Amino acid sequence: MRCARPLLPTLVLVALGVGGVARAEPVREIVVEKNTKTRDATVILIADVEPGDEWSPAVADEMKVRLVSSGLFKDVNVWWDQVPPGPDGTGGGGVRVHIDAVDKHSWVIAPTFYNQPTNKGGGLGFGENNLFGENKKLLLYGQVATGDSFFIGAYVDPSIAGTRWHWQPDVYLKTSRVIEYASPTAWRDDPKALRQSRLNYLNGGVRLGVTLWKLSIDGRLRGAHVGYGDIELADDDVAVEEITGDPASTALPAPGPSGWDVSGELSVTYDSRANWYGISTGDRLALRYETGLTSLGSDFEYRYATLSYERARKFYERHNVILRSSFAIGRDLPFQQEFTTGGTTMRGWKNAQFRGDLKAAANLEYSVPLFTIKGLAFRGLGFVDSAYTTFLRADEAATGRDYLPGAKARGLDGFKNSIGLGTRLYLRQIVLPLLGLDLGYGLERNAFEVYLAIGLTD
Repeated sequence: MRCARPLLPTLVLVALGVGGVARAEPVREIVVEKNTKTRDATVILIADVEPGDEWSPAVADEMKVRLVSSGLFKDVNVWWDQVPPGPDGTGGGGVRVHIDAVDKHSWVIAPTFYNQPTNKGGGLGFGENNLFGENKKLLLYGQVATGDSFFIGAYVDPSIAGTRWHWQPDVYLKTSRVIEYASPTAWRDDPKALRQSRLNYLNGGVRLGVTLWKLSIDGRLRGAHVGYGDIELADDDVAVEEITGDPASTALPAPGPSGWDVSGELSVTYDSRANWYGISTGDRLALRYETGLTSLGSDFEYRYATLSYERARKFYERHNVILRSSFAIGRDLPFQQEFTTGGTTMRGWKNAQFRGDLKAAANLEYSVPLFTIKGLAFRGLGFVDSAYTTFLRADEAATGRDYLPGAKARGLDGFKNSIGLGTRLYLRQIVLPLLGLDLGYGLERNAFEVYLAIGLTD
């Protein structure tokens, strides 16, 4: 990566033997230009440079990566020149850093449409990626669908008053048609739908954290009310006995009890990822622990931990490989907190076709550029999805959960895989991708599924 600067000053500096800042010199001044919305102080904060820092060409490269990865700018250039001495011949030395940052269009109001297995619908969303020109985020989105209908609102402040502290209040109101499938009984299996119910989940929370270099430490307090309705057989050929395990039963129980779900969460995240106009590089490692807080009125007492890792690398300038992996384990999880597999996390299978309190998953994607037209970029991708999902402990007495028969399956029954192809459409002037289309093939069920999302696809 090379840093551009005016040709004449460059020649003069080379002639003086200081071209390219051969020795470490201090930053004396920072000049921000070409930005029309983002505040100068915000640009400097994202670039992570301040007067007094030691300067080198490598610092300029790092600044540019940070600015581009923020998603706020469609063009970024960093260059520098020497600070001249004052009229009296003193006061010179050091460099003046110039940041040319051309803003992207930061907000969008867009309809959405998507077609996924068991979930079809659309919505309308408003997203602001640079509120007040200070890199704050605001998302308001609502949708109506055959599966998940919900409203989400979130405000993200990545730097409270210019400090390393950040916070996020959010609300998530959902009514969802949930389909439960039979527990897998073989590796090559396609479990059928048994029970269908409507889950009403009214949730709100607040997150507070601090970022130290590339490490983020966060705490979150969350509260939700959970309720069920419209409990029925998922298909006409399903018998009540297949759900209850009792030949004499005629009534269908709810998947779990209703009540208040209040929890506390602690997470630690290391994130060195950068995004160069849709090409990701770097690593992300995150550890998260959450527990139900009966002391604050929660009707559910549970705990779980997740460990996730993502590694992204660039090849041939515009080719991108991303590996994502995760491991999650929980105890006494209520229905609304169980780990699920299927749908967009396992393309080629039905949404949430597998459930459990233990899940290990991996996903590999390789994407390539197809063509670009005036900032509109089309990319193709191939993917492999794998996951193992099962129940280690299905204790109805502890959770009030009504498990389907055979929930504690073992062996390879819960190990499933899929492969497929997809495409993404990006507009360089806007932060979010505009279209996602994936065709996934479930290897063990020998069937294809199509996943289409148009609009706010992230």
